Amino acid sequence: MFRRRFVGTIVVLATIAVGFALVGAFQGPRVVDGEIDARTATRLVGQQLTLTLDQAVSSLDEGDVEVEPAASATASAHAGERAVVVTFDEPLDYATEYTVRVPGVVGAAPTAGTLEYRFRTPDEEVWTLLRRSDRGEDDVVQRSSLADPEPEAVIAAPRIQEFARVGDIVAVATVDDEDRNDLLLSKGGQAQPVDVGLPDEASIRDLAASTTNPLIGFVLDTPARDGVKQYEATLMTMDLSGAAPADPTPVLGLDGTPLRVSSWVFVPGTTSMIVQDFDGVLFLVDVLGTQPMTPLGAHTEIRGFVPGTTRLVIADPDRGALIDLADGTTTTLELAPANLADNVYPGHVTVLDDTSRYLITLIAANVEGGHTVRSSLLAEVGGAGELSQVFAPALETSLIREYCVSPNGRYAAVAVSAESGRPDGYSANPGYTETTTSIVEIATGRTVMSTPGGFSDWCVP
Repeated sequence: MFRRRFVGTIVVLATIAVGFALVGAFQGPRVVDGEIDARTATRLVGQQLTLTLDQAVSSLDEGDVEVEPAASATASAHAGERAVVVTFDEPLDYATEYTVRVPGVVGAAPTAGTLEYRFRTPDEEVWTLLRRSDRGEDDVVQRSSLADPEPEAVIAAPRIQEFARVGDIVAVATVDDEDRNDLLLSKGGQAQPVDVGLPDEASIRDLAASTTNPLIGFVLDTPARDGVKQYEATLMTMDLSGAAPADPTPVLGLDGTPLRVSSWVFVPGTTSMIVQDFDGVLFLVDVLGTQPMTPLGAHTEIRGFVPGTTRLVIADPDRGALIDLADGTTTTLELAPANLADNVYPGHVTVLDDTSRYLITLIAANVEGGHTVRSSLLAEVGGAGELSQVFAPALETSLIREYCVSPNGRYAAVAVSAESGRPDGYSANPGYTETTTSIVEIATGRTVMSTPGGFSDWCVP
């Protein structure tokens, strides 16, 4: 009896094993693991999710990818390898859980399967500068986030001219009554910032940080000694990737001497920057010195990058253009003009994508009771010139003083001052009292959060 039961059990187990083997033989591939740099995926186009499978892939439909919430993506795989790579065509949203499905994937068995993987992108921090010197108090650099809008003071100091940050490292330029600057570094909210030690009586401007690498830069001037200036409009860079920050290093021109700079900007996703000299010539410069300096021709104005890309927006008197730093090509940028009333005046323009969508500030001037009353709004202009409102101040008489777009191109930080706001008295990087920054979702016009202060770190020189 025992022997018959034992043999029966073996037969049942064998039958189950064969069943599992048969199921496995006809089952499509399944995801074992997934890997993506979720933070970088919110900053740059072309980021990749690599899905590791339990079997090699023989075929798939590269264009048949589903992403929730909606995002454009494609899938690819090399035959015989146990991986599928999903490439996103646009930067992803912040603090969002994404579900990616790749249907029609065929592995060792002839049965096609659907791959599914979920991941969450990190929250985005919003940093602003709250100036309080008009009230006799220290200025404050503060941070909040889209998920947690309550501002938190990070560093306070007398008369902060500007700031930049790399991760939890904050660089702060303070200014004294004689317009001389000090540069301070604070890491992780440390109580006592480190003084970088600029030359005596130095002045700096255009302090900014890379959005994707631990680099900061600023333009440095020093007073003349015996008729000679050690630094004159010299772009300095600092590498903050080490345990101790490197000393400020000047950017050198083709002749090996410090380059005099009128404007500059970091290139997203790289260790390079675009530098414009006082003759208007643009140069592509690698901060780490691994690539030679490349001239890009003379142009009138740098207008930043299409969000998430290395396509540089430039402006000249006769046209705008895009310089694609990936392949060096230049194409004319044609922005459709918006149809504006006679009393409405256009302001700052930011290109949003390759379809020629752009943001623009508009100022309306109306005469009421013998006085000119101004109002403002931020609008989006489509490829055909269609105009749609993105943001208007709650009080009609408040004015938009500045705006800039988030690294992923989905939000705008809009700095607004009340009618009673006045210039804050800073000769370099001036602002207005009573300033508030609102974070606005461009696609919907929804105000996500508001915080006191201005000078969002999304803005660039």
